Amino acid sequence: MADRDNRTVKEQRVHYKLDQNTPVNAYEMNTYNVPFAGNNSTCRETYIKGERTLEYTIHGDMTFEQLIVKPVFRDELIEYIYSLSRQLVSIVQNGLSLNKVVLDLRFLYARLCDFTVQVIYLPLDKAFPENNVGQFMKDTLSRLVYAHTSAVECANQILDYFDDNPDFDVFDFNRFIGELRSKSQLLIIEDQTPAALADETAEYAKKESERMLAEEAARNADKARIIAESEARRQSEEARRQAQVAKAAEEARMAAEAAKIEAEVARQRAAAEVAAQSQTAILYARQIMEQQDGIDRRQKEIERQQAEAAAKAAEEARIKAEIEASKYSDEIRRARDAEMRAEEARMRAEFEARRNSEEAKRRAEEAKRRAEEVKRLNENRDMAYYEEIRRTMAGNTTGRVTFRPGSGSYMGDVQDSSDAATTVLSTKPISGYGVPKLIRKVTGEEIPITKQVFCIGKADQGVDYKILGNKSVSRRHAYITSINGVNYLRDNNSTNHTYLNGKQVYSSMDVPIPDNSIIKISNEEFLFKSK
Repeated sequence: MADRDNRTVKEQRVHYKLDQNTPVNAYEMNTYNVPFAGNNSTCRETYIKGERTLEYTIHGDMTFEQLIVKPVFRDELIEYIYSLSRQLVSIVQNGLSLNKVVLDLRFLYARLCDFTVQVIYLPLDKAFPENNVGQFMKDTLSRLVYAHTSAVECANQILDYFDDNPDFDVFDFNRFIGELRSKSQLLIIEDQTPAALADETAEYAKKESERMLAEEAARNADKARIIAESEARRQSEEARRQAQVAKAAEEARMAAEAAKIEAEVARQRAAAEVAAQSQTAILYARQIMEQQDGIDRRQKEIERQQAEAAAKAAEEARIKAEIEASKYSDEIRRARDAEMRAEEARMRAEFEARRNSEEAKRRAEEAKRRAEEVKRLNENRDMAYYEEIRRTMAGNTTGRVTFRPGSGSYMGDVQDSSDAATTVLSTKPISGYGVPKLIRKVTGEEIPITKQVFCIGKADQGVDYKILGNKSVSRRHAYITSINGVNYLRDNNSTNHTYLNGKQVYSSMDVPIPDNSIIKISNEEFLFKSK
């Protein structure tokens, strides 16, 4: 296979053995076989010697396990990681699972012509263990050999990102790597002038940043809209239910009112009957007393008892009527309470729905405003940055670009010829010179400087010597580099600064370290011995 520059890319074949029961997801396989984000690999189900397998055709020159043995430059590192992050974003956007991506350096392939990564995806309908992308990135960065200080600083920036963002978000990580990529100084494209290269790079960075910000704003606005609509529907349904409850309460109240009226009528009727019976009993008793002489005493007693029984029955009827009236009164009071609660719930639901709708609108407008502001800031920053590169390269008439030590770029000269010598830095042990060392004054501890790039700080990872018991020291506070037997000190934008023999050392300068010098890391002092 040939790339766009007519350079040949190797074609690799990888086989994944399957059992007889695991089904292949046709949608995931078809999605993977369509080229995406620079990945041109394909996958198909086949049988080899009677065994069921997935056969991958991968257009890559070598695996990353083979690649990591050579020193890597900053821009090369950024391109590889950016290619991998773009493919992870595309996998998520197409509804595929990150857990099915094979994160193994033996099965990640690199194309040297365009610095793209070719990943393998397993389109199988079965459960996979969760992929820890952040831990994979940190382990890979710790195994790489870096060609210069800029590459080391870039790797530390990525490690800092994972330290600050323990919960991995593929979209945010892609945006972060895109910002680092926009600051690259060497995007080598053949048959282009430096000025055209700068313009093309700036335009690509601008469009990529705008696309990512617009997508993120659209996702956030759509999420806010869906949440607001869902909440509004819920509040509306709740209000409808409360209205039904209120209606039922009103019907109960009206029934109670009707029952109260009936009870009152019954009570009045019973009271009238009691009064009439009482009057009749009194008159009847009086007649009995007047006819006492002519009537048998026993008959008088019977009649008296009958009158008392009638009076007692009338009194019981009156009491029963009053009890019924009291019961209906309690039912009316409960119905009115239910009606008030229903009305309060309805008003609360309407207020919450209106407030949520206004909040969703405000969030969408804020997301749009932030996206426009970020776009404006990125445009101003990118134009200034690449204009400076263009002026610098346009004024160079020697055919050589020279970067001074400590400028944050390459150490030594970068020449047009591929055979020119270049001084590189690595994390390999120092050889050919005496091993320098630091002596920590507060403890007397001796620290040998065994690497060309030696990092000092308080971080748990990414440093070669961790300073314990001093919170004023930054995570990666300073670097000591050894080039051709000469040792240099550089500050890494630390909070409390770095000093050499009482003078402050800045992050933009590599300062030579004389023998028996006093190095001060924040308030921590070390004695430097070159031999």
